[in-house]
Amino acid sequence: MDNLFVKTFLDVLHVLATVIWIGGMLVNFLVIRPTTAKVLEPAVAGKFTQALMKRFRIFVYASIVILGITGIPMNIVSEHYESIIYFENTWGIISFIKHLLYGLLVILAVLNFEVIGPRLAGAASGGDQVQAAKWRKRLAMSGMVAMASAIGTLILSSMMRYL
Repeated sequence: MDNLFVKTFLDVLHVLATVIWIGGMLVNFLVIRPTTAKVLEPAVAGKFTQALMKRFRIFVYASIVILGITGIPMNIVSEHYESIIYFENTWGIISFIKHLLYGLLVILAVLNFEVIGPRLAGAASGGDQVQAAKWRKRLAMSGMVAMASAIGTLILSSMMRYL
């Protein structure tokens, strides 16, 4: 694939999906969650967060698909690419680790949106504060692991550009 327009288009879509997903995580983690906890009553904060995540989830899932669709051809056309699992050069090793982190991010997104979030909402709406606190703690831990994985993915992606 030597078409500059196609390569640029794929790269822009890839970067945009990354910005939406990881940027959204950062804004949520650094701005929305602390502000919501500080300003809103717990019940209102819970409803707001549930509605926000329901909408953000669409963008995350779309980003996951876009990253997969654009990332495969971008990876294959790289001069460093040999195969999906290739440990004979630094680029191949970094690419493999980066894709493991991406996979972890996908798993955590599905876990947060489809398991932890609904169970937290159910416990909170049912008035079970002990269970709600347990699910909140799990969501916070999962979020921290996801944020670390996202930052690691960004660092490794940047490194791959300079090899």
